[in-house]
Amino acid sequence: MKRAQLVLVALGIAILGIVLTQPVKATIQTQQAQIVVNVVVQVVGTPIGYVPHQAPAQGGLTIASALRRAVPSVQRAFNAEGLHFEGDSSTLVAQAQVQHSVLVQAEVTPNPKVTILVTNVPNVTVTAAPGQTVRVTPACSLTVTVNMTTAWSLEEGVTSDFASGFPGKDLANDTYKNSATPLPTSTPYIVYADDGSVWSGLGSGTAITTYCVDLTVTVPLTVTDGTYVTNAVYTLFN
Repeated sequence: MKRAQLVLVALGIAILGIVLTQPVKATIQTQQAQIVVNVVVQVVGTPIGYVPHQAPAQGGLTIASALRRAVPSVQRAFNAEGLHFEGDSSTLVAQAQVQHSVLVQAEVTPNPKVTILVTNVPNVTVTAAPGQTVRVTPACSLTVTVNMTTAWSLEEGVTSDFASGFPGKDLANDTYKNSATPLPTSTPYIVYADDGSVWSGLGSGTAITTYCVDLTVTVPLTVTDGTYVTNAVYTLFN
């Protein structure tokens, strides 16, 4: 092998050694926290005369029960629990042995991660009529805050539809940092139960960040008066 080739081979081995000894940046993040905001939609104002499709009424079910003297095998089972039966076949008396209370002591350790992802309210209630679109006001009345200064990412979504005929995607959000201004349009939430059991990415960063979440709900015309609920979920990874 020529001298020049030997030099190139040695140089290549040296470069490879430098690359292999460099630290590898981790790209896999693990879940650190998750919070849930209950979204309640009160639907009122169904047009008079509208009759929704209803399932046929089910016949009533009557259950009758009779109390009889326990057979010996059942008596033995209750005796094992400190109970026994007395009296004739028409009177049953169950007596239990007195048990003394036992002192239980537990040491409670605070969860250090309970404050790294928080919301200012646990519930949001919206009132709307069928066919109506309502935006929650005032702006930024719902916030989600990440209290972390190392690299993090935040995902969002709703757990399920409000009901059959009332999709979870009818709930949309306009999410922006509290130092910014509201966006001109809202984005429907991804529905975890319908969209492959995944959440959608909301944002990432390396500093404490608060997001404003302005919710908008559109009620289908076929939805009747009632209370409908889904859950907006925010999951923090690091």
